[in-house]
Amino acid sequence: MIEIGEIVFCNLTILKKNVKTKLKEVVYKEKDGYYKGFKVIDIEVIKRLGFENKNKGFDLAVKNQEQRNNITGAYE
Repeated sequence: MIEIGEIVFCNLTILKKNVKTKLKEVVYKEKDGYYKGFKVIDIEVIKRLGFENKNKGFDLAVKNQEQRNNITGAYE
Protein backbone atom coordinates (compact mmCIF):
# COMPACT_ATOMS: atom_id res chain seq x y z
CA MET A 1 0.00 0.00 0.00
CA ILE A 2 1.41 3.40 -0.92
CA GLU A 3 0.64 6.60 0.95
CA ILE A 4 -0.96 9.66 -0.62
CA GLY A 5 1.74 11.86 -2.17
CA GLU A 6 4.30 9.03 -2.27
CA ILE A 7 6.07 8.55 -5.60
CA VAL A 8 6.84 4.96 -6.62
CA PHE A 9 8.46 3.11 -9.53
CA CYS A 10 6.06 0.24 -10.17
CA ASN A 11 4.08 -2.06 -12.41
CA LEU A 12 0.42 -1.03 -12.65
CA THR A 13 -2.70 -2.91 -13.64
CA ILE A 14 -5.29 -0.48 -14.98
CA LEU A 15 -8.83 -0.81 -16.26
CA LYS A 16 -8.88 0.49 -19.84
CA LYS A 17 -12.24 0.24 -21.63
CA ASN A 18 -13.33 -2.62 -19.29
CA VAL A 19 -10.13 -4.57 -20.10
CA LYS A 20 -7.33 -5.07 -17.57
CA THR A 21 -4.05 -3.76 -18.96
CA LYS A 22 -0.65 -4.16 -17.30
CA LEU A 23 1.83 -1.27 -17.50
CA LYS A 24 5.43 -2.12 -16.65
CA GLU A 25 7.99 0.15 -15.00
CA VAL A 26 6.09 3.43 -14.63
CA VAL A 27 6.46 6.26 -12.13
CA TYR A 28 3.19 6.73 -10.26
CA LYS A 29 1.93 9.09 -7.57
CA GLU A 30 -1.43 8.15 -6.11
CA LYS A 31 -3.88 11.03 -5.92
CA ASP A 32 -7.29 9.59 -6.56
CA GLY A 33 -6.65 6.01 -7.72
CA TYR A 34 -6.29 6.95 -11.40
CA TYR A 35 -3.31 6.90 -13.78
CA LYS A 36 -3.69 9.16 -16.84
CA GLY A 37 -7.47 8.89 -16.60
CA PHE A 38 -7.65 5.11 -16.14
CA LYS A 39 -8.64 3.40 -12.88
CA VAL A 40 -5.78 1.62 -11.12
CA ILE A 41 -6.64 -1.98 -10.12
CA ASP A 42 -3.30 -3.19 -8.70
CA ILE A 43 0.09 -1.68 -7.82
CA GLU A 44 3.26 -3.81 -7.72
CA VAL A 45 5.92 -1.55 -6.17
CA ILE A 46 9.46 -2.00 -7.51
CA LYS A 47 11.07 0.93 -5.69
CA ARG A 48 9.85 3.73 -3.43
CA LEU A 49 11.21 7.08 -4.65
CA GLY A 50 10.02 9.41 -1.88
CA PHE A 51 7.33 12.04 -1.43
CA GLU A 52 6.24 15.08 -3.40
CA ASN A 53 7.60 18.46 -2.36
CA LYS A 54 5.07 20.06 -0.03
CA ASN A 55 6.82 23.44 0.03
CA LYS A 56 4.61 25.87 -1.85
CA GLY A 57 6.81 28.92 -1.22
CA PHE A 58 9.61 30.38 -3.26
CA ASP A 59 13.02 31.98 -2.73
CA LEU A 60 13.73 35.58 -3.54
CA ALA A 61 16.61 36.06 -5.99
CA VAL A 62 18.75 39.13 -5.42
CA LYS A 63 21.11 40.54 -8.03
CA ASN A 64 24.78 40.55 -7.03
CA GLN A 65 25.80 44.13 -6.23
CA GLU A 66 29.56 43.61 -6.68
CA GLN A 67 31.22 45.32 -9.65
CA ARG A 68 34.02 43.88 -11.80
CA ASN A 69 37.14 45.80 -12.62
CA ASN A 70 37.18 46.55 -16.37
CA ILE A 71 40.91 45.83 -16.67
CA THR A 72 41.53 42.78 -14.44
CA GLY A 73 38.02 41.34 -14.29
CA ALA A 74 38.33 40.90 -10.49
CA TYR A 75 35.48 41.86 -8.17
CA GLU A 76 36.03 45.12 -6.28
